[in-house]
Amino acid sequence: MAEAGDVAGSTPQGKAVFGQQHDAVRLSQPTYKARVDRHVRVLLRDGVELAAVVVRPDADGRFPAIMSYTPYRWLPNVKDAHSDLKYNHRWDGPTYFAERGYAVVYFDVRGTGNSAGSSQDIYSDQERRDAYDMVEWIAAQPWCDGNVGMWGMSYGGVVQWQVGVQNPPHLKTLVVGSSNDDVYLDWTYPGGALRPYMFDTFSPLMTAMNFAPPDIELVGEKWSDIWRERLEKNVPWGLGFITHQQHGSYWTSQSLQPDYSRIKVPVMLWSGWADCYPTPILRAFSKIKVPKRVLVGPWGHYWPEEAVPGPRIDGRRELLKWFDQWLKGKDTGVMQEPPVVLWVRKYKEPEERMYIEDAGFWRHEAEWPLARAESTEMHLHPGGKLSRQAYDSPQEVRDSYTYDPAVGITAGIYWGGGIQPYAMPLDQRYDEAYSLNYTTPPLEQDTEATGDPRAILYISSTADTAYFHVKITDVAPDGTSKLVNDGGLLATHRSSHAQPEPLEPSRVYELAIELKYMAYVFQKGHRIRVSIASADFQNAWPTPKAAVNAVHLGTRYPSRVALPFAPPQKVKLPAPDLRPSPRPELDPEDYESQFGKREHRIVHDLVNETVTVHLGRTAGGRSAYGNTQTETTARSSYTVSRKNPADASLNATHEYTLNRPDGTIKVEAHEVVASDISSFRYLTQVQVTVNGKRHFNKSWRVSVPRKGN
Repeated sequence: MAEAGDVAGSTPQGKAVFGQQHDAVRLSQPTYKARVDRHVRVLLRDGVELAAVVVRPDADGRFPAIMSYTPYRWLPNVKDAHSDLKYNHRWDGPTYFAERGYAVVYFDVRGTGNSAGSSQDIYSDQERRDAYDMVEWIAAQPWCDGNVGMWGMSYGGVVQWQVGVQNPPHLKTLVVGSSNDDVYLDWTYPGGALRPYMFDTFSPLMTAMNFAPPDIELVGEKWSDIWRERLEKNVPWGLGFITHQQHGSYWTSQSLQPDYSRIKVPVMLWSGWADCYPTPILRAFSKIKVPKRVLVGPWGHYWPEEAVPGPRIDGRRELLKWFDQWLKGKDTGVMQEPPVVLWVRKYKEPEERMYIEDAGFWRHEAEWPLARAESTEMHLHPGGKLSRQAYDSPQEVRDSYTYDPAVGITAGIYWGGGIQPYAMPLDQRYDEAYSLNYTTPPLEQDTEATGDPRAILYISSTADTAYFHVKITDVAPDGTSKLVNDGGLLATHRSSHAQPEPLEPSRVYELAIELKYMAYVFQKGHRIRVSIASADFQNAWPTPKAAVNAVHLGTRYPSRVALPFAPPQKVKLPAPDLRPSPRPELDPEDYESQFGKREHRIVHDLVNETVTVHLGRTAGGRSAYGNTQTETTARSSYTVSRKNPADASLNATHEYTLNRPDGTIKVEAHEVVASDISSFRYLTQVQVTVNGKRHFNKSWRVSVPRKGN
């Protein structure tokens, strides 16, 4: 990246591959040289200084600004895949926009990276106030014309909702990528069940980074004071995750839901079907009442230029059209285009790793959800049949199965997080052997399902708590079963995620289970299958009691799924005008060079009747500035007992090492989560060594009752 005053080169534009060239392409040519101000310190109202980098045109004048922030230490570690700045280091993102007349501002959350202060929790009230102040600080700078937008993905997307609902006077637009609008249900507790990812990956990762020192070359003589305060006052974020098992004000204060009307500025949204966030992205699009656009590709949790599976696109060009429209007041034509761009998926045989390229096609839509889509009920019949015809019988049928907490091995890891692309869904037949399965005859024609599916099940359990997980799969003529969609719900959360209620054993309850949104074509000759189990091994902490669970069928208990079957457009809209990514396509042999070394291993212990998933990750990088080399090593093991499902445990360690010419600093975070029939126990420990000698050691421990799970 260019230093202050240096010239940064422009990135060549790709050729059009979809649709016709839009006039707005002419707007994408560079006009300015870019400069980088990397030592910016912003003094907040309480005296804390945030670290910022400003990338702007190397010219006199005032320009609109684009703001982003995360806690992901984007200055020391340019290899981290989730940081907006490092993504843009790779693809000249800051310089790309600076060359086109924007000031791009990045800052670190207080108590993280190179910012001062402390962090006691993720998405804190103080963090949200800081972001409001930063919008207004940017607008007041002599190089800013007073128009400020935001961009970012993941953490950098969620926080845009948190800033947007405050409505800073100078905030003009948001570009929200691959993120949630309900932190509880979309991220930490899907369906009300604790997500193991929070502790096998995210919490130890953030604990290690949040207790690491700032970059001495950027903060100078304040370096030791900033680090000392961080060590004394920072708190591991996992404490908040484990102590808030139910939905409530803790989570709604961090989320856009339930009041979407608080967003007053235009919004562009994007995500990918291989990610965990297309549902909240499309849901938010459907709820906000402002000028808006949404793009959902085939991608995992990556920026569109570097994503797998492909096809990749030049996402910067799409963002530039949006920012030029709403920050510069140019008519780029973006508001005359259909507002929804979808990748519609088709069958492709599951692979051991994420596809390089998905099967499907791009399409424009005029709205979401699609007005022409018909919610079609597919009824569960005895004998494993699935049909549009209702099972109308006064005689009740009870399909029962023994709860196995290890079902879900083939489903992969919801989003994959830090180990993508090594944890994507496989052929589902292994899990189907332990599930209830209902399958259609071979389809007589291609059948598209695009929209928001759901399941309505009538269930019972011999225990007072149970989890029900539903999969929709595409069964190929050779029998391969490809996971298309899924969703789960703790039955104790059937009426409320805030106030769980126990089940009365053997009583029949109606469950309405929301499934993920979809855009998928089931091909002629394939079959649609619904599979039901009571576990999602890699994605939902097991319920604690052995049980025999059942799905009830009949006139009184019409268990079914509703799929959004969509006929072709009556008037076909023009194909989206998208350009290929400037980054060369990823070769299968290049996985480790982009994603680091990864381990994803599942071990069955037949003697002790346990199943363990082992995850591992190693990566390295170089500081964006200075001579610091960084290394990250993550390891975790998560074990579930088939004999005693209450007995589950997770151990995770994340090491973050900074190798400098004057020595080595290593921060190690170790976390343990364990459960029994009545409680969760959580332990986290941070140890810091400097040149091999202990510098800091602290631990936190909490035990909390299990409530409804």
